[in-house]
Amino acid sequence: MQYSVLNSWPRLIVRILEQKGINAVTLLNRLAISPDALEDPNARIRTIDVLKLWHLAAEACGEQLPLLIAKNVNASTFHALGFAMATSATGYSAIKLFARYYPIMTTSMHIQLMETDDRVGLRISASELVNVLKDRNDFQQVSLAIQQMREAGVLGLIAVCRNLFGVHFSAERLKLSRSLGDMFGPYQAFVQCELTDGTQFDEIWLNKAQLMKPLPSSNPQLAKVNEQILKSYINMMRSDIGSLVVSEIIRQLPDGGITQTSVAEQLNLSSRTLQRRLAERKLSFRKLLNDTRRELALQYIQHENIPVLEISYRLGFSEPANFTRAFRQWTGASPATYRLQQSAVANQG
Repeated sequence: MQYSVLNSWPRLIVRILEQKGINAVTLLNRLAISPDALEDPNARIRTIDVLKLWHLAAEACGEQLPLLIAKNVNASTFHALGFAMATSATGYSAIKLFARYYPIMTTSMHIQLMETDDRVGLRISASELVNVLKDRNDFQQVSLAIQQMREAGVLGLIAVCRNLFGVHFSAERLKLSRSLGDMFGPYQAFVQCELTDGTQFDEIWLNKAQLMKPLPSSNPQLAKVNEQILKSYINMMRSDIGSLVVSEIIRQLPDGGITQTSVAEQLNLSSRTLQRRLAERKLSFRKLLNDTRRELALQYIQHENIPVLEISYRLGFSEPANFTRAFRQWTGASPATYRLQQSAVANQG
């Protein structure tokens, strides 16, 4: 499975462009995005294509694009996830659903749920696979699009919470990694809570007591049906279990200590179920981990500005010597020697 975005997000971009009087179909054709795909409620668009569309839209709309997107978001934008959130017993259970099933919205971002005694926080970050796009020639454009997509996700959640709780809902605090500049005022007016920009992460913090209140639209029977729909949709997305495992391996590698169990947990599977599903496709976790490390190592080693020590940690090796040993098995040479050989070949060319 490729990293992808649910079509409701690019559909929102198209709507914004049309409001600006821009022929969105022309842009879609340039990016090889089928307009028909945007009419299919279950269609998913490749992340890189959405990033390119986002960049073109940002050129037309400027830095206000995430805000324009958020102002057009409602529960239906989140597909079945939005309906499941609306029928949840409380805001707290709705937020937990949001964090758990966010891959329905996009497999390109990761949601981390955080809790204190009186607050619930969500941190949204770009997956490691998206970070690999930094090696592209259009990195600067892609990087800005990634930042703005994260912002739109957080702002969109505020919009949906207002749908669920009422127009007077507000978060306690919003932290955005991008420096907003002249857009700080408009963002502040929209979020109506403490706002900090230029931070390390994109985070939203909510009042736990407020979340514990029953939702006006709560419906226990529909909630069960809606969550079953979410599970079915996730299972459909997981039809290519190998790609899902590789994506999660890439995300977890820099943290070290990656195991079959840690990957299975993030995919909402037991370790035994994951092993069985991989075996059905004649795959194994150990081989996928080794192959993923090898492919990433060969990518990273091409960039002389990335020290070998850093590469070893990016790939989850606790000791550089272990990385060197593995690299020799993959290529027949040490990382340093291989890099010199590749540099010599490039210079000869």
